[in-house]
Amino acid sequence: MNRRRFYQQRKNSMLFAILVFFTQVCVAQAYKYISMEDGLGSQKVYRILQDSLGYMWFLTQEGPDRYNGKEIRHYELTDKGQKLNMQFSLNWLYMADDGVLWGIGRKGRIFRYEQGRDRFEQVYMPPLPEKGISSPNITYSYMDHSRRIWLCSKEQMALFDTRTGKISQLSSSIISNVTSIAQIDRENFFIGTESGLYRAVLDESRTLLSCTPAYNLHAPVSELFFSAALKKLFVGTFKQGVWICDLNTSQENRSDETLSDVNIKRIIPFGEREILIATDGKGIYRMNIDTCYAVPYIVADYNIHNGMNGNNINDVHVDHDGRIWIANYPSGITIRDNRYSGYRWTRHSVGNRQSLVNNQVHDVIEDSDGDLWFGTSNGISLYSSATGEWHSFFSTFDHELEDKNHIFLTLCEISPGIILAGGFTSGLYQIDKRALTVDYIASSLFFHLDLRPDQYIRDIRKDSEGNIWSGGFYNLKCFDLKSGKSRLYSGLNSITCIREKDDSSMWIGTSAGLYLLDKFSGKYRSIDMPVESMHIHALYQGDDGVLYIGTSGSGLVLYNPEEEAFAQYYTDNSALISNNIYTILPKPDGDLLLSTENGIVHFSPRRMSFNNWTREQGLMSVCFNPGAGILHSSGRFILGSNDGVIGFPSDMHIPVPTFSPMLLSDLNISYQPVYPGDEGSPLETDINDTKVLKLKYEQNTFSLRASSINYDYPSNILYSWRLEGFYDEWTTPSSNGLMHFTNIPSGKYMLHVRSVSNEEKYKSYEQRSMLITISPPLWATPWAIAGYIILAVLVCVILFRIITLRKQKRISEEKTRFFINTAHDIRTPLTLIKAPLEELRNKDMVNEEGKGHVSMALRNVDVLLRLITNLINFERINTYSSHMYIAEYELGAYMSGICDTFHAYANIKHIRLTYESNFQYLCCTSKSRHWKVEKR
Repeated sequence: MNRRRFYQQRKNSMLFAILVFFTQVCVAQAYKYISMEDGLGSQKVYRILQDSLGYMWFLTQEGPDRYNGKEIRHYELTDKGQKLNMQFSLNWLYMADDGVLWGIGRKGRIFRYEQGRDRFEQVYMPPLPEKGISSPNITYSYMDHSRRIWLCSKEQMALFDTRTGKISQLSSSIISNVTSIAQIDRENFFIGTESGLYRAVLDESRTLLSCTPAYNLHAPVSELFFSAALKKLFVGTFKQGVWICDLNTSQENRSDETLSDVNIKRIIPFGEREILIATDGKGIYRMNIDTCYAVPYIVADYNIHNGMNGNNINDVHVDHDGRIWIANYPSGITIRDNRYSGYRWTRHSVGNRQSLVNNQVHDVIEDSDGDLWFGTSNGISLYSSATGEWHSFFSTFDHELEDKNHIFLTLCEISPGIILAGGFTSGLYQIDKRALTVDYIASSLFFHLDLRPDQYIRDIRKDSEGNIWSGGFYNLKCFDLKSGKSRLYSGLNSITCIREKDDSSMWIGTSAGLYLLDKFSGKYRSIDMPVESMHIHALYQGDDGVLYIGTSGSGLVLYNPEEEAFAQYYTDNSALISNNIYTILPKPDGDLLLSTENGIVHFSPRRMSFNNWTREQGLMSVCFNPGAGILHSSGRFILGSNDGVIGFPSDMHIPVPTFSPMLLSDLNISYQPVYPGDEGSPLETDINDTKVLKLKYEQNTFSLRASSINYDYPSNILYSWRLEGFYDEWTTPSSNGLMHFTNIPSGKYMLHVRSVSNEEKYKSYEQRSMLITISPPLWATPWAIAGYIILAVLVCVILFRIITLRKQKRISEEKTRFFINTAHDIRTPLTLIKAPLEELRNKDMVNEEGKGHVSMALRNVDVLLRLITNLINFERINTYSSHMYIAEYELGAYMSGICDTFHAYANIKHIRLTYESNFQYLCCTSKSRHWKVEKR
């Protein structure tokens, strides 16, 4: 009975110590942090909002920022092109019930966010005061349910109607500064001031505000929250905690003293029966509205590395998925996601011997007492479950290995309290936990021969028979410390991992592949794996005999020895985030936990599915080391990394990546941004709502961006697109959603864009389509084409006419050539006729009457020769007109000669031809010697 009680007490103490080691794991949820290093405008954040699309808006000291889970876009405010001072221009940010974002500054400027233009437009600026009078500063601004903006200063109050753009002054009896406003219904309000709480009624003219003190509360009010469902008003004060005013009973209750002497910054609903209270110095409290009891909920814990990082809370917001966004000064934005289990991050504390000795943890084991051992790059750390104390061996702070290597890669408990350690040093080291002593074990003690000391010992294992296996760079050894028996398995080297297959064989993983070793015969055979990289990091054999192999560069390989079958999973065919698998650990439900250099992977052999936990999802240390991981007896996984130790429950649930709607934005034409309403803009509405995009021909170079709003795992979303009708193939999925198109021909195209999973590239989240029409240029319009047809017809007609004229000319030239050739043939006989006639005339071979006939014949022969010569010369001048001959004649003699020429012919025809003239001498000119006699 006493022994049972002893063991029960020992078990309880061990569990208590483990809980101490993982302090506040149950509340240390997954946190993510956003600061100026991530693009935040300033570490000082005043307001957090979420719009209808899902964007998160942060009002910082340097202006508004918009966040989509991946990148932050900063917005500047301008007035007529001049940048405004953000500390006075924008101090309050509100979201109207229609989804429009409004900003108000201390100088009374009001800005509206224009989604189509993606910028803030100034819609109201108070009139400039008279010279010598300073403009009033707005001490508080509020937007009510009727979309009216309240501008409250010390001197006056005004209402700006966002629907009409008109402003009206309010008359009220409040004389102190307004600090908060809560609306009950259309006309009734609660107003908190520096002097107390008031109930106000707004008249129908919107010019008179009737105010009366409420609930006899005269403490300075800092925050008001009204629950319409419960008819309760929660009043946050500067020094007196939170007051709850019940409108049903007209009674007020004060919360417990936990929130006294602290400024209440924000009160928001959290579920149906709770509220969250953000304070300035005590973090965030959670209050039950029925009991009015507040408890710390999100409070800074400076003893852990992955907890809340500050208590100065300016604002808190719960988004649509239940994440809690915290404006934490001066850290920036802190995000807490309750969907992820809490984990403990243990790291080395500089100068503190009661901490992990080094952050580079290469191996983790649990001994028989439940204590934890860590092999690091600076010795070995022991965490005692009984006392909660740390102790180190072989580190630079100790004296066991002076001037030697302190890197230890593997640990193994060979008997209760006795630990073997191996690493970069040659040989093995033995640690006696109870005596806190260390010994060096040389190979010669067991092998009794001059054996080369092994180095880079990466794995030490104890099999089911109690034998100790040690694998290093040079050899594989098996020995029994009790009996002193030992055995060297030659031929196997560069050992990285050792696992027992059954009573007679061992799996041996090396940097060159996988081997199956027979313990007794010493024979081994290589397992021919169908992978490129044969380097083995981790081995795990399931209950069904399937061997799970973690490789370097080839992902996860499953090997069934009975069927000699392999299955390989890597980043291109599965959801694995890395092809380097460092640790394979079984979960109680039969699934497996894999560690990589990019995070943790949950693998289900039944569903053959992978879920990842990365830095984006709140895991602060993601680069784990080969073989450094165990499933602790307390039911927690403990993994060693390059930055400390991570511990979390074995039943941790990694949420499946959620679907995020895809958005289209940032339309640029010819590398210039385009917005609806701009001159020449093709947009009638926002590009995200555009179904048909009509572009002009000169706008055929354009770009737009696809993005998704995802706060869990933004890098898991990739984008692919194709422009149907131009390029019908899908582009390679990429995290960059920028789509750029250059010199697209005119026509109609269908743009298809889809978002796919980076983990499961065959899985498509969403696909969107947009019709894009590019009008033809002016020279390719239908009217231009009709003109081209008419012009072509005219050209054809002209060409036909030219061809016809050329044909006619050719025929004319052939006729002329025929006449010319004939003229050549005629001239020769005429020349032969002329010569005898001239001889008859010159030698008086005829009488006087005959001479006259011969002379007339010669004259006619000369005329014929002249005509024939002109006809021959016609070819040379290539014209239809002959040369003009001008000569001077005495008209009487000229006419008499012509008449004499025709006397003989006239006599033959029995015609009497006479010539008479009444002048003696008349000079005339003749242009040609041509004449023609026609018969009438």
